[in-house]
Amino acid sequence: MGKVQDHKRAAKGRRQVDPTQQKAAAIDRFEVEGEVSQCLPNTMFYVNVTQSQYPQMVGRQLLGTLVGKMRLFRIRVLPGDAVKGYVSKYDLKKMKITFRSTQNDTQSI
Repeated sequence: MGKVQDHKRAAKGRRQVDPTQQKAAAIDRFEVEGEVSQCLPNTMFYVNVTQSQYPQMVGRQLLGTLVGKMRLFRIRVLPGDAVKGYVSKYDLKKMKITFRSTQNDTQSI
């Protein structure tokens, strides 16, 4: 092979994602479920935790924000909605909301 092909192969190897880094990132956070208690400006919400891997988190009120596809597609979240998300082990007062449950909606229009 020539120099160009070797250069391209090396660049492709650098671009590929190492799966061990993704696993390490997943260890830094844990899943929680809760109910939205109050809507705040800028797509932020107060969420009361109802289920968690750690019993100390149940009953806490966290500051949640929408992330990912929920922000992209402007998914509406109202007080009383059941949501799922994750909390970083470095900041236990904030959560990222990743899912809004459609079965436990108490709001009707």
